[in-house]
Amino acid sequence: MHNRTVQRCALLLALAVPAGACSDSGPDEAEASVGNETLAAALADGDDTGAMSEALQETGLAQIFDGSAAYTVLAPSDASIDAIAGLGDMPEVDRNAVLAAILREHVLPGALTPEDIENAIEVQDGQVSIQTMGDGMMRFAMQGDRLTVTDDNGRTATVSGAPVLASNGVVIPIDAVLKQP
Repeated sequence: MHNRTVQRCALLLALAVPAGACSDSGPDEAEASVGNETLAAALADGDDTGAMSEALQETGLAQIFDGSAAYTVLAPSDASIDAIAGLGDMPEVDRNAVLAAILREHVLPGALTPEDIENAIEVQDGQVSIQTMGDGMMRFAMQGDRLTVTDDNGRTATVSGAPVLASNGVVIPIDAVLKQP
């Protein structure tokens, strides 16, 4: 129980830090300003998030990211989404249901930058767990200077690019799909 309380406090601490508050970030960091476009538009316009955007459209989840609620989207690379085993062989209805379940596991409530998560990890002395919109858990930790995320099945991805701050959340590029069937 104590560990859960500490995790919540660390997450609340991370959420209390405004997205632009870190002034010691490198020049390639996206937290300099929040974009005017929504998460849906940011994903569609991203360098390596087109497959994620298309998958959200196919499953009907994209419209959620045009609203005002804040989310953090862990966006797998185009290649990793295209490589999800077995989806191409399924009937479209089944494929969309499975894909929607996978995508919900890549969405976190609230707008969290990698720096927010790293601050929470520091407070936690090593890792922090956050529940996804699909009711799974993602565990964030640092491996050297790299932020990693591991699902509750043990699959791990690494943050692979600068975050994109949208008007209603944050897109964090990752190098792998988590929570696969």
